[in-house]
Amino acid sequence: MKQHKIKLVVLCLAATLGVSTLTACSTHSNINSQSQQGIMQSNSIIKSQNDQRDYRYIKLDNGLKVVLVSDIKADKAAASLDVHIGHMSDPIDRHGLSHFLEHMLFLGTKKYPKVGGYDEYLKANGGWSNAGTGQEHTNYFFEVNQGSLNEALDRFAQFFISPTLDPEYVEREKNAVHSEYQMKIKDDARRIREVRKETSNQAHPASQFSVGNLDTLMDNENTKLVDDLKAHYKHYYSASRMALSVVGKENLDTLESWVREKFSAVPTNGTISKPVNIKPFLNEQLGVRIDIEPIKDVRTLTLNFPVPNSLTHYKEKPLTFISNIVGNEGEGSLFSYLKQQGLIESLGVYHYGPDDFELFSISMNLTKKGLTDYQQITEATFAYLQLIASKGLTSVYFDELKAVADTGFKFQEKHSAANTVQNLSGQLQYYSPEHVLSAGYIYQEFSVEVIKEYLDLLTPKNMRQTRVAKGLKTDKIQAEYNAPYLMAKLNEDELEKYQNPKAIEALKLPKENPFIAKNLKLKTITSSAVNPEITFEKPGFKLWHKQDTEFKIPKASVNIQIYSDEAGRDAASRAKNTLYNALLKDSLNEFGYPAKQAGLNYNLWSTNRGMGFGVNGYDEKQVELLVTINKRIRNLTIDPAAFELHKARLIRSWNNAKFDRPYSQSLAALSQVQRTKVYAPSKLAKALELVTIAELKSYIEAFHRKIEIEALVHGNMTKKESMLIASNLYALNLTGSKAKVRADKVVKLNNSDETLVRELDVDHNDSSLILSYVNDDSSLNSRAHFALIGRVINAPFYKAIRTEQQLGYIVAGRSRMLEDLPGLFFLVQSPKAGPVELERRISQFLTGFDEQLSQMTQVQFIDYKEGLIKDLKAKDKNLNERTSYYWAEINAKEFNFDSDKQLITVIEKLTQDDIKDFYRKLMARIKPIIVRSFGKAHRVDDDYKAAQKDANVCRENPCFVEQLKTSVRF
Repeated sequence: MKQHKIKLVVLCLAATLGVSTLTACSTHSNINSQSQQGIMQSNSIIKSQNDQRDYRYIKLDNGLKVVLVSDIKADKAAASLDVHIGHMSDPIDRHGLSHFLEHMLFLGTKKYPKVGGYDEYLKANGGWSNAGTGQEHTNYFFEVNQGSLNEALDRFAQFFISPTLDPEYVEREKNAVHSEYQMKIKDDARRIREVRKETSNQAHPASQFSVGNLDTLMDNENTKLVDDLKAHYKHYYSASRMALSVVGKENLDTLESWVREKFSAVPTNGTISKPVNIKPFLNEQLGVRIDIEPIKDVRTLTLNFPVPNSLTHYKEKPLTFISNIVGNEGEGSLFSYLKQQGLIESLGVYHYGPDDFELFSISMNLTKKGLTDYQQITEATFAYLQLIASKGLTSVYFDELKAVADTGFKFQEKHSAANTVQNLSGQLQYYSPEHVLSAGYIYQEFSVEVIKEYLDLLTPKNMRQTRVAKGLKTDKIQAEYNAPYLMAKLNEDELEKYQNPKAIEALKLPKENPFIAKNLKLKTITSSAVNPEITFEKPGFKLWHKQDTEFKIPKASVNIQIYSDEAGRDAASRAKNTLYNALLKDSLNEFGYPAKQAGLNYNLWSTNRGMGFGVNGYDEKQVELLVTINKRIRNLTIDPAAFELHKARLIRSWNNAKFDRPYSQSLAALSQVQRTKVYAPSKLAKALELVTIAELKSYIEAFHRKIEIEALVHGNMTKKESMLIASNLYALNLTGSKAKVRADKVVKLNNSDETLVRELDVDHNDSSLILSYVNDDSSLNSRAHFALIGRVINAPFYKAIRTEQQLGYIVAGRSRMLEDLPGLFFLVQSPKAGPVELERRISQFLTGFDEQLSQMTQVQFIDYKEGLIKDLKAKDKNLNERTSYYWAEINAKEFNFDSDKQLITVIEKLTQDDIKDFYRKLMARIKPIIVRSFGKAHRVDDDYKAAQKDANVCRENPCFVEQLKTSVRF
């Protein structure tokens, strides 16, 4: 069960790649109790005992709230400014205006008028930026190398003082917003969201179309877009609505002086955001069923209940308490019962909303039977809610939540500077300064009365029951996303059934969680090894160990990879491996779910070279979990019902891949061309259709017949403990199996004198294009050159293709590794031009980039080079980051664990002439592999007609068998 408290969902302008993302804001939580407060600073900000940073809260004369963070160990600096205004503040005749304004602030200010200059400065100094517009917030943030924060802050502050809002770019940038809208026009999540808006109270601003497009952003008889934009900025972009957070290596006094100098000029009109005082749903929009026709073959049932915003009950956390029980996946849970009945595949509980209300949501992926019996599912859900109301309002569950949160805050791990500032600026809009860090961890008071107030609102008459599936009857069309839907009142029989559900004996409340950690001591270091070292090695098995308590947390990570030639021999074996992995996860769920709740996470994964599993979290009970997982891997009992459920789910998921966005399908196709043992989703689906239980059992036996295992134990584990784990794992896995030598990785490169083109048939109006240049030289020298060229080319490519030419919202140009082979990678998804024209534009840019390299000043070159070096030198911020680095080095056979240091040594010696010469030779020598698709809007032009006559274009796998050179990597 995924449990979230989401304050807002934002539409992001990704200045780095031009890729829109979805971002969830910080959670609203209770104010801390004295027993939970940790260390009280003189500036009143409560922090974890594990947090070595210094904090200060200030408020500028203009009303701007600020949290400053001094981190002397930081490699990166960052800042985030949150404006308490989102798309709910859009004028009724200008939907998408807040989102559009967010875009425009990146396109120059009076002090720094150069379009793209902000992005170029950050990229040159190892940084990046982003922003997002949600229902009631717009958040801007950046990250940059230490040493560049002062100037970056000055550039950033001008967004909120004097943006140019240049009419020329107003006209251009609305095309980017339209491209973003077009990109997701076939995105089911977006389509469903808009139907839910259309079936809500149209007087409530949450119902408004939030993205915007050319229709909503066009000039009209009364006003021009640029005038509305300036008026919107002037009214809402007031310091009184803003919260700023800054992380830097400098001391707090220096940071404060910078902020006062740069942000005191932000204008203020004294306005503040106030919650809307309008019902989000009318009576006729509650107690209803909403049916929606999706594009993908999906089946979901979601029960939404509007409730008052729970922020006022900061001490009780009623919705978190309820969702924690409803979403439990252990024995006797609602999820377990419905799954055993063959009705659902997954269940998630979450609550989110603007400042005036929240939606408490129970969402399930359905089986075919579940779609038919959705009323049975709904009735069972109300039966479980009644069980909670009658027997579940006990402090035991609250105390468990509190215990996990207390430990989590006490041993809070450090996150990136960008993540830190985003969280702080959002929290500062709702919490007193002392609780901006601790709010998400606070469980102070258990209140049956408050919890019951919210439970009493989870009723059939207050429910919006939403089904999403192919073939449902509909009678309306949501205009912006062409989504068919129907809304109808629940009849009296349905309401009666749900209001008075039959008791279900199999439904049980959660048992006491046995995995909550109690022994939280850091163990005495028993090894002085700087890097992981082999502590156990036998034929077919090798375990690396590194005891590490630097981050002062009683956690460890254990990763185990099992290599087998049977994993990806062909599409059928790859499909079986994926199904095997899914059944393993399914069989472990009831046992392992409490561990995840307690902060002891586990995962199993399937690859084309084998499968793996890992455990990460508090180390006290890791061994028990590891052994249980491994025993299940070697002795899986296949449940026929689970087999059919997951087989059907995987086939449906693979067949749905043809509805992914054009650029996503292109990325997948490129991987199929350039890597061995990577198969098209359609081939995997077809292969899995024929698999029986007997065949899967036979496959599992064959998989383990010859294996090689590599493992890593890292964190609060002694060498003795790691050797005990190793001996157990060795006995479990190699008994009855033969040791094998790990298979080499194989990649494929363009060895011809021609550009190779793979063309896809994608049902979308947008076209897409990927150019992949890969060098067959894996030397440090080659990797260093590509890394630096990729750093330099990123910002100008984005500016040329995205900002200036407005070819698409999805734009990326950077260096890229194919295993250990370096290269360059360019991607565009465009509603404006077909792939042949996109190739022409990119080719023009690449030709002209030679001149840009020549014109680059020595100072600019040094900035790019030092920015890259600082990135490579960046220290690990937490245990997980360090584990990931060690694991990647082991997989790459970099057993000195110093590949970054080696790369830095070469980069430091590179000159501007080296880069220019390398680029010229590269573009003359390497021919790319192209993956493209013609959007429906571009299938009428001459380029498309000519392309269809080109016999050299590959349109079906396998492609380029003779032209590609096979390159074996270790």
